[in-house]
Amino acid sequence: MTGLLLMLSLAVGAEPPERPKPQPPVQGQCPEAIPFKEGQTSLCRGVLLPTSWVADYELLATHTKYIERLYEIDTSSLEHELQYTQRMLEQAQKPVPVWEKNNFWTGIGVIIGGAAVIGGGYAIGASRGGQYAH
Repeated sequence: MTGLLLMLSLAVGAEPPERPKPQPPVQGQCPEAIPFKEGQTSLCRGVLLPTSWVADYELLATHTKYIERLYEIDTSSLEHELQYTQRMLEQAQKPVPVWEKNNFWTGIGVIIGGAAVIGGGYAIGASRGGQYAH
């Protein structure tokens, strides 16, 4: 139980920060990505990045999404375990009805057993003509 609480507290403390919001469009910017060849000019404003940087950015974005999915699975697993533990704790704290306790049924068995022995003794005594025979 202590280990579960420790893992949960670490998971809660390790919440990833929200993604930054995208920047608003700049006036005159290119409406979409346009491939350029050496010596070519453009009618819109923008930043020309090396192709390998864009490829690295795409790889990083894919990796980030993968890590976020892994984190969501771990968190949901801990949340389910916590909910289960809370339900079990609530059940353990509820009072148990008398008829669901072992001691109750043990007592009933002793009473029935004692009555059977007494009734059997009475029946045997009566059949032999004992003092209780009428």
